[in-house]
Amino acid sequence: MAFTLSRTRADDLARAQDPDTPATELMSLSLHRDPAVRAAVGSRHDCPLATLLNLALEDDHRVVEAVAANPMLPERILDMLAEHKRASVRAIARRRLGYPVG
Repeated sequence: MAFTLSRTRADDLARAQDPDTPATELMSLSLHRDPAVRAAVGSRHDCPLATLLNLALEDDHRVVEAVAANPMLPERILDMLAEHKRASVRAIARRRLGYPVG
């Protein structure tokens, strides 16, 4: 019988915020059930591009807001988020693009 140590939400959040966490683990953490963990991954400057794109398509606005605020987010994805259904996401993206916010 295999025995695995389970990590807590706090452990996973700490791993998502730890600058030494490798990209492969970030990809795994981006699938976490807790949106705070996913948002922490999406806010990272070293978040893999494919992971950023997947997180940009999330339903949870906190995750998408974190992605929209990520300075490493390519302009193409930022353009997409500037038309997001959620006003808070649109505002972040439009502000970063220099568009009028309103």
